[in-house]
Amino acid sequence: MTRLLPRWFVERIAPVRDEDELPVSTLELFFDLIFVFTVAQFTAIIAHDPAEGLLQTVLMFGFLWWMYAGYSWLTNVIPPVRPARRILLLCAMAGWLVVALTIPAAFESGSVWIAIGMLVVVLVHGLMYLQAARAFGPVFVANLAAVAAVFAAELGPAGAWRYGFWALAAAIVWSVPVWHGQRGLNLHPAHITERHGLVVIVALGESVVAIGIGARGLPVDADLLVAAVLGLAIGACLWWSLFVRDLPGTEHALKATTDQVKRVRKVLAGLSYAFIPVLVGILVFAAGLKHAVGHALSPLDFESALLLSGGVAAFMLGTAGLRWSMRLPRPWERVALAAAVLAVAPLGLVNTALQLAAVVVVLVGALALEGRASAAPRPAPAE
Repeated sequence: MTRLLPRWFVERIAPVRDEDELPVSTLELFFDLIFVFTVAQFTAIIAHDPAEGLLQTVLMFGFLWWMYAGYSWLTNVIPPVRPARRILLLCAMAGWLVVALTIPAAFESGSVWIAIGMLVVVLVHGLMYLQAARAFGPVFVANLAAVAAVFAAELGPAGAWRYGFWALAAAIVWSVPVWHGQRGLNLHPAHITERHGLVVIVALGESVVAIGIGARGLPVDADLLVAAVLGLAIGACLWWSLFVRDLPGTEHALKATTDQVKRVRKVLAGLSYAFIPVLVGILVFAAGLKHAVGHALSPLDFESALLLSGGVAAFMLGTAGLRWSMRLPRPWERVALAAAVLAVAPLGLVNTALQLAAVVVVLVGALALEGRASAAPRPAPAE
C-alpha cells in the first residue's frame, strides 16, 4: 500500500534499540490531555444512568481505546521528532477533540460528527504508519471499516441499530490481532510501558476531578471531607497497585522477551486487552465517587454502591490480566482482591463512609501483604 503514497512521504525508519532511550515526548503528553476530556465525558454518562451509561461506555470505549492505544504504538515505532509528524499528531488531536465533544450525543440524538472525528483519527494514524510499515495496510482497512460502522450507527435510528453498529465497530478492530498476526513491529519496552502508564495516570486524575465536581455547591463539612479523603485514598491504592511493582515488572518482562512477535503479543494481552477493565474500572469508580461526595454519613443507593466497589474490582481484574500476560507473580491474588472489594459493597447501603473505609482497609491490607511477600517481581524468563 505504500506504493500508493508519494515518494517524499514514505521513509525508512530504523527501530530504536532496547538499550537506547526513547522517552515519552512532551507532544505525547499534550496528546494525552485529550483523553482527560474523553474520560470525563464517559464518567458523566455512567454517573447519569449507571446501567445504560455503562453499556454505552463499553461499546464506544472498545473502538476508541483500540485507536488510542494505536497512537501509543505509533509514536513508539515512529517517534514525533520531525515537524511533519508533529503536525499530523496535532491534526489527530483535533479529531479526538471532536470525538470527545460528541460522546454524550452518540446514543441520544446521534451525531455524525463523532464518526467524522474518528475518520480523521484513523486517517492520520494510518497514513503515519504507512510511511514506514507496508504490512499495516490490512489493519488500516479494518480501522476504516470500523469507522464505516460508526457512520452507520450515527446516521441510523436510535436504539438497537445504534448499539449494534457500535458493537460491530469494536468487534472489527479487536479481531485484527486474530487474523493479521503480529509481525512487522518492533516495540520499545520502556516507551510502550511508560506510555500506557501515563494514560492510567490521566484516568486516575478523573477520580480526583470527580471529587471536585461532586463537591460543587456543597458546604465544607465532615460529610464532604470524609468522602473526599477516603476517595483519594482509594485512588492512591489503585496507583500503588499498578505502578510500584506491576509496571516496572512489565517493562522488565518485555525487555526479557527478545522475540518481537512474542513481545507484541504480550503488549496486546497485557497493555491493550487487560487495560480495558483497568481504565473502565477507573471510570466506573469515579462515577460512583461523584455520588458519594457530600453524603459520607448517609446511605448510598444500590447502584452507586455497586459503582464504587465494582469499579475498583474491575481495575484489580485488569491488573490480574496484566500479571498473567507478563508472567508476573501471583495474578490470582488480584482476582481474590477484586472479590473482596465487591463483598464490601453492601456496606454502602448502611453508610457511605463505611463502604469507602472498608475498601481502603481491604486494599491497604492486600497491598501490604503483597509487599511483604515480594519486594520486587521475579524476572520473567527470556524468550
